[in-house]
Amino acid sequence: MSYSFLKSFYDSMREGLYAFDADGKITHFNPAAQKLLGYEEAELLGKIGHFVFHAHHDNQGLLQCSLYKAFLQSKPYEGEEIFLTKDGKWIDVSIRANPLLEKGVTKGYVVFFWEVPQKCHLQNDETMEELKSRIFHEESELEESEAFYEQIFETANLGICILDKEGRFVALNSAYSKICGYSEAELIGKHFNLLVPEVLREITQAHHDTFLKHDAIAYDGEMESLRKDGKCIHVYASEGILEHIIGGPYKIMTVFDITEMVEARQVQKEQEAMLVQQNKLAAMGEMIGHIAHQWRQPLNVMNITTLDLKFKHELGTLSGEKLHSALGLIESLTEQMSNTINDFMNFYTPNKEKKDFSLYETVLYATKIVEVQLNNEGISLSINIDPALKVHGLANELQQVILNLVTNAKDAFRTKEMATKQICLVAWSRDEQIYLSVEDNAGGIDEALMERIFEPYFTTKGKMQGSGIGLYICSMIMKQSFGGIIKIENITHEDVTIGARFILEFPKC
Repeated sequence: MSYSFLKSFYDSMREGLYAFDADGKITHFNPAAQKLLGYEEAELLGKIGHFVFHAHHDNQGLLQCSLYKAFLQSKPYEGEEIFLTKDGKWIDVSIRANPLLEKGVTKGYVVFFWEVPQKCHLQNDETMEELKSRIFHEESELEESEAFYEQIFETANLGICILDKEGRFVALNSAYSKICGYSEAELIGKHFNLLVPEVLREITQAHHDTFLKHDAIAYDGEMESLRKDGKCIHVYASEGILEHIIGGPYKIMTVFDITEMVEARQVQKEQEAMLVQQNKLAAMGEMIGHIAHQWRQPLNVMNITTLDLKFKHELGTLSGEKLHSALGLIESLTEQMSNTINDFMNFYTPNKEKKDFSLYETVLYATKIVEVQLNNEGISLSINIDPALKVHGLANELQQVILNLVTNAKDAFRTKEMATKQICLVAWSRDEQIYLSVEDNAGGIDEALMERIFEPYFTTKGKMQGSGIGLYICSMIMKQSFGGIIKIENITHEDVTIGARFILEFPKC
């Protein structure tokens, strides 16, 4: 394999690549790495990456660094790390690394990395200046050689293949062979459609042709692939173009197997669907309880009224006017009970069309369901929401969140002997967010339980009184249906915990 070919591969690959020698000092830093981190290669040669851009959640020394420990043991490394760009931005990256061996002796290490979607992580207190103060200012130079590039291609645990204009394999490394199950000899000269599911072959070929003509954007994402044994696997693939080479242009593809990750994601979806179903069943049970409370009083009145009619009839004192009045009352009560059923039917009617809706009206409708129970238990409910405030999403799902939070607050009062029991719902707008607070004065939540409050099957009510999935479902709804979040905090005054406050955050419409 020619030096110019391997050098073009090194310069054209989309993954960041850097290598360091036996002393840990950087010897190579490819163009993709320069683009991702903002450093020029000359700025980093001879320096140790751990002290420049390889950050950690906490202040770790070089010998505590997982990547460096793998290097010292001459072992491959794969994982997720945090890198710091030259302009001070923290990025999450996936890493795959391999030792560079010469006659069985580790002469260095080559590291492939690419940015993954940013996670919510806490930055440590270490400032950019403190990081820079630990940079080694030693300089070192290592002559590039054909052997170096060939080692990268052959030892990388990232699958790499090169395709010609017609889509035939012209080169692939051992990692690619391992992923697809074919040997190099079995694939060289064969068309890539051998590894593509039949339903995707036409569209994949069309993309290949247009991409090499610079008429299509490079693909970078998940795709399905066929192994030699016929199994369909999931891979993450990215592609680039190798030009200025005889017989070119060529397409270079890097892939890694993500089948286990995709299958785990599917299992998670199935588990979440099961939790949603369990929550619906629990909600139906609560609905029957709410209906019973709503109906108890009108049923009692109807029973007393019919008994009164019976006695008056037996005594001969039932006048037409009294009969008409009693029947009117019964008719009014039955209409009230019918409206209660309609309210509950509308409340649980599925609706997957996201739209702008009034936050005030949604809160009012949801709290109406438990109004009778709150009154019976001496709990006052106050609502302070501007009717003009609107959020975007699914109104009926937000109603379920509000009903869940209000019901939890109501249940929290059952073990408390208090003269005044209050639940307040307040909303406000700030910057690009809309906030809805549901708070009570029931004594708050143990601080030790705060971090677990939104976990599935975790409950503070006891196994016989709570399923532990209500708040988990609330957090799912806020994330998936509104692109928002839900937070919990205690309300305190002069070191005394008064109650709990749930805050829902929505992006503005």
